[in-house]
Amino acid sequence: MLGALFAVFLLAVPAGAREQGWDWRQSQTPHFIINHQTAWLPAGFSMGAERVHSRLRMDLGMFSPWMSKEKINLYIYSDHETFLAGEFAPPKWSNGLAIYDRKAVAMPTMKDPRKMLSVMAHETTHLLFDSYWKEARREPPSWINEGLAMLEEAESPERPETSIWYQQMTLVDPKKFPDLETFFAVTPTKDLHNDQAAVGEWYIQAYSVVHYLLRKHSRLQFKSLCAALRDGKPVADALWLTYRYKKVSDLDKKWRAWLADPSHKRRVAALAGDARKGMDEGAVGKSSGLKSSSFKSFSTSFTRPKAGTPAE
Repeated sequence: MLGALFAVFLLAVPAGAREQGWDWRQSQTPHFIINHQTAWLPAGFSMGAERVHSRLRMDLGMFSPWMSKEKINLYIYSDHETFLAGEFAPPKWSNGLAIYDRKAVAMPTMKDPRKMLSVMAHETTHLLFDSYWKEARREPPSWINEGLAMLEEAESPERPETSIWYQQMTLVDPKKFPDLETFFAVTPTKDLHNDQAAVGEWYIQAYSVVHYLLRKHSRLQFKSLCAALRDGKPVADALWLTYRYKKVSDLDKKWRAWLADPSHKRRVAALAGDARKGMDEGAVGKSSGLKSSSFKSFSTSFTRPKAGTPAE
């Protein structure tokens, strides 16, 4: 383990730093090629990225076995303005994008390295999870795609309370969420685009449902659920085949009972003050740029480069 971490430091020297006039530098770790506009990456980012990769491999290696052999490209812009004006032309509210044809993630440099790693984890999850669906030329349901990406933002599965989504989850009365039959049928871009409150609640519900299905059951069950959905089975049939819930309403009851468990609030209350950033009612919107238009996919595939693109 120490040898691998030492290798990260050795490989994280910007290969293009000595090349005058080149707007991009390149650092490498065992699992990433990091193209960055700044002279140096934020302190600890390379090692943090490797920790994120190791954690994601536990949940997503079953969907994308290529992640253990192929390096993921990261494009780290110098700031949010250059990110918005860059090759991939993201929407103004975006903090990051997954670029599938390059097996890459693009994002801006941020003041908080922990936030950068959280965004990187979110977008890398989209990259890995969506690639599984694209193999079958299908798109994942929005609720499971976004829910999983939010789930993987947490520092570790053992400390979900560090996530703003988990913290926000504890602020919502479980009775306030729509029933799961209704929730699964929602197409966010079509059904909720003018209701910002519903947008925020949808994200929190998506996070909590995926959290329950993955963290409170086995990874094999979750993988089997995704396989059944990818094969075109209705949610009710997929849940019966993989979790043995006879009806969606059966899952609904179990999930709401789990949400109502007071241990969630106790876990959050035990955090230090600065770690409870999600307890602000507006924290989700401030952190993620949530707004009506945010239901447009966080991750979009781009294929046409502009001039000045970093070499891969």
